[in-house]
Amino acid sequence: MLFITAVLLTGILLVVPPYLNENRTTSVVVYVRNSASNACAYLNTGVVVNGSEYTPLNKIIEADNYTYGGFQVAGISSTESAGGITVNVRIAYTSSGLPKESLQGNITAFIKNDLVSKTNIKVNNGKLYLNGKELEINVSVVRR
Repeated sequence: MLFITAVLLTGILLVVPPYLNENRTTSVVVYVRNSASNACAYLNTGVVVNGSEYTPLNKIIEADNYTYGGFQVAGISSTESAGGITVNVRIAYTSSGLPKESLQGNITAFIKNDLVSKTNIKVNNGKLYLNGKELEINVSVVRR
């Protein structure tokens, strides 16, 4: 009986950790995708809300003269290494006259703030961490 229990526990110890690790990466991608989608939806409204969480996006709306920008999440990918998880988000838009650098910076700031406020992702020394793994978010914004 002890032998069977030992075999079962060993099997569980071999199967569960890789499953949980993969689940963590999938969760991070879903979290980031939701935040990026929320940013795009907010930007497309062209309306400014007086909430501190929307400050980075409000700057974009004001620079675009409160018009529809056609923002959408065009793609998302992730890579995992021993040091952490990197999530790359690609956002496309149709507006003209917006500086791409400020778009990327402001959308990245919103996504990071949104993740920290709505998930179990923590900030330490300006870096994001999920269960001890460093999380890096790269946002690229392209005009269609």
